Amino acid sequence: MNYLIGYKDPEKNGGHEDPVLREFTYGHRKKLKQVKPGDYLFFHTMIYNKRYITAYYYVQEVTLVKDAVKDALITQKFTNHHLYDAFSEEEERIAFGNPIRSRVLEKPLEVTKELLESLENKCNINEQMTLQAAMSASLRIWKTLGKEDITLLLERIEEEEREGTLGRKLRTEEVVQVLERDIEEYISEHPEELEQGMKVLRRQYIFRNQRRLDLLMKDKDGELVVVEVKKGRIGRDAKQQIHHYMKQVKKEWDVAHVRGIIICAGVLPYFEEELVKAQKDGVFVKRYGWRMDFE
Repeated sequence: MNYLIGYKDPEKNGGHEDPVLREFTYGHRKKLKQVKPGDYLFFHTMIYNKRYITAYYYVQEVTLVKDAVKDALITQKFTNHHLYDAFSEEEERIAFGNPIRSRVLEKPLEVTKELLESLENKCNINEQMTLQAAMSASLRIWKTLGKEDITLLLERIEEEEREGTLGRKLRTEEVVQVLERDIEEYISEHPEELEQGMKVLRRQYIFRNQRRLDLLMKDKDGELVVVEVKKGRIGRDAKQQIHHYMKQVKKEWDVAHVRGIIICAGVLPYFEEELVKAQKDGVFVKRYGWRMDFE
């Protein structure tokens, strides 16, 4: 049986990591009983208020945990907590993905309503809820996938990889060393990668109070957009800063509406809800990825 399976970021789940994507393992008490070698497991999670498929396993083996822990080759190589849980249940199982045919996606595939409606086993989307909330609710349980679904998802993943390669590729080790000014320069040279129709008006714009803004831009509708680049993950300070810059632009440019965009590596868990609510005030967060993709 093939499945689409949801999971939580370990930072939001008490440090509990499963699936362990780096080693292509996943444990579960019941449902893995239906999984056999040659099946596919696709994993999805929330990344800043959107849902993405981040990896898939081509299953090589599914075994009972009680048997796996007796194999020294397994316990010496794998770190999945199911192998070391003293309270593992009798029927608990662990799946191992084939390391050649399994994959952690460099550019995650967004789970959209259109994608879900393209699957054989369609999700029941509650129209009374927001779209993301409705999709999350419909995906709380494992979703079975047919052979045509597997083909569709693999094709979409390949398309996303090809279309998502923007300009100069950054290798993993380069991303670690990338500076705010590098990201700022990239955006100023490729403004449409941030948003279609976007144009740069000023770079390192200095306000009358001598504060300095990374980028002042204009969108396709002519609305001014304040853009700030942050190297790491952000919290409340970044939101307050861009709110201040938006007020300054309104005052100095005599306009009524200004949007704000913070470009960063992610949001600190404690402040995620606060940053989502800030969208009502015109503040949005875009994450830069391994290939300078903006989400």
